[in-house]
Amino acid sequence: MKNIYKYLLATVLASFAGLTSCDDFLDVNDDPNNPPTSTPELTLPAGEGELAYVLGNQFQFLGNFFAQHWTQAGAANQYCDLELYQITSSDYDARVWGELYAGALNDFRFVSNQATTNGQTNYAAIGEIMEAYTLQVITDAWGDVPASASLQGLENLNPEYEEQEVIYDNLITMLDSAIMLIDMDAPSPGDDDLVFNGDMELWMKFANTLKLKVYLRQAYVRPAVAQAGIQELYAEGAEFLEMGETADIEFADQTQNRNPFYQTQVVFRGGVDVVASSTILDYLQETADPRINEFFSPAQAGANAGSFVGVDQGVECTPDRSGAQANTVSKPGPAVASPTSAVPYITAAESYFLQAEAVARGWTGGVGDASELYAQGIRASFDYVGEDVAAVTAFLQQPDVAYAGGTVEEQVEQIITQKWVSFSGVQGFEAWTEYRRTGYPDFIEPSAASTLGADIIPKRLLYPNTESVRNTNYPGLVEIDVPVWWDVKD
Repeated sequence: MKNIYKYLLATVLASFAGLTSCDDFLDVNDDPNNPPTSTPELTLPAGEGELAYVLGNQFQFLGNFFAQHWTQAGAANQYCDLELYQITSSDYDARVWGELYAGALNDFRFVSNQATTNGQTNYAAIGEIMEAYTLQVITDAWGDVPASASLQGLENLNPEYEEQEVIYDNLITMLDSAIMLIDMDAPSPGDDDLVFNGDMELWMKFANTLKLKVYLRQAYVRPAVAQAGIQELYAEGAEFLEMGETADIEFADQTQNRNPFYQTQVVFRGGVDVVASSTILDYLQETADPRINEFFSPAQAGANAGSFVGVDQGVECTPDRSGAQANTVSKPGPAVASPTSAVPYITAAESYFLQAEAVARGWTGGVGDASELYAQGIRASFDYVGEDVAAVTAFLQQPDVAYAGGTVEEQVEQIITQKWVSFSGVQGFEAWTEYRRTGYPDFIEPSAASTLGADIIPKRLLYPNTESVRNTNYPGLVEIDVPVWWDVKD
């Protein structure tokens, strides 16, 4: 267990406190070059913690609902807007857009800039890597967004929106720059780095894995660019995150230092809203997946007590709702809904599945075996949620799980489907994003409560109200059924 708890509480609360004043100004225009008083050592954990709170709270609900890991319980309606696909321009405004820009991105840019000034090369590298990671989250959620022109304070009160294609190119440039800064012999952060405790070898692997993800996100929209970038990565001998090397933020069972989903749903709401979607629960049962015991808990009451029972996606937000209590069906389980559940940025399982897809596409120069990397992804997922890794051998014999090979697209479908399983309750936002990119799993159907029409699942978030009011470069309303740039696959 990383020694981070004494930092996480203080830094996240400080970050939230600082955000209050930011909301009174332009969310994307805080000036990181003129902070009141800070250092890279103090600011790095604040950014890491705040990003984890967005990914583990608002984006965890959003992604797990849209990717159909979770759904609304019958006796409540807290998240029916997600099931109706009625997302408004105020839903992810100051408390998400603002936290990502004025909080996390602002902090990481300050760390990078100030550490460069101070000659702290490894802090600068981490800051730039995390800035790239955060920008990818932002652009994958909203599409074209302020990027290089953001966070300039009074120098630019109306930051221009950059095309997502340009942002993606810049992500690679940023990551290449950060990798060049890493110096294994230079002083590194200690436990003020909440992710890797200053282990720069792991930060190097994280940066390479993030580059691989950035390239694969473009597999359908710019396959030549994606292929060339991945081939270069492998030609240079890039190493990626492996078993036990997940980049995550851990939590403790302490007031204000618990897993954000647990704090929001269990502590504040009593666990009455979120239950298992039949979409994933049925799949886990059909494939006899032992992870069902970690991803979900059995029903606690009623006729289903002791059994794993899901709810059809969105049905409890329609006139046909049953009104059944959440404890009569399955709810998020111990691996994802405990006070100490970590919030990952990139898991080892995701790293292996990314590598498996790259090999399956033939973009690695003959390096790697797709079937073994696929199996390693499943093993890493078992390991991460606390399931016995020894059970993977038998699990891989299941007809719908055994690597079947076939065409490139058939292999990608199988890899992404197991990747989707590994994301259940763990990386909700990434599960929704990968579904948008690939269309897998292909058995996902729109929520029964959808107001968008047949065969449509939300493809982006709406730009926030604050941008329409404060930024003259606001591009206007873009509806949630409009794909982002890389979402081109039929």
